[in-house]
Amino acid sequence: MGGKEQYRVDLSELDKVVQRIKRLDGAMDKPVGKVGYGTSLSKSALGKDFLEAPDLVNAHDEMQTYMDEVLKKMQALIRDFGQKTERARGSYDDAEHENSAKSGGMK
Repeated sequence: MGGKEQYRVDLSELDKVVQRIKRLDGAMDKPVGKVGYGTSLSKSALGKDFLEAPDLVNAHDEMQTYMDEVLKKMQALIRDFGQKTERARGSYDDAEHENSAKSGGMK
């Protein structure tokens, strides 16, 4: 066949992906904040006669720390993916302009 295979990237679809990722990233702020600051369990909340209270409070604190770490890692992954998608979109746009200039302005 020998011909150079060409393809076209729909930049408007990449723009939509970037916008969805940004919305998802923004939506992650609420659960990250809720896990980090919106849940608490004090030893006194369970009463002084509840012998398992310290174990339950410790389990809660461990789970809270774990969930906080997981959600922050998810948010970092989402942000990283969003930044890479934006860079890819920019590269495709640059390539499109370069190809257009090489072909005399025709697309």
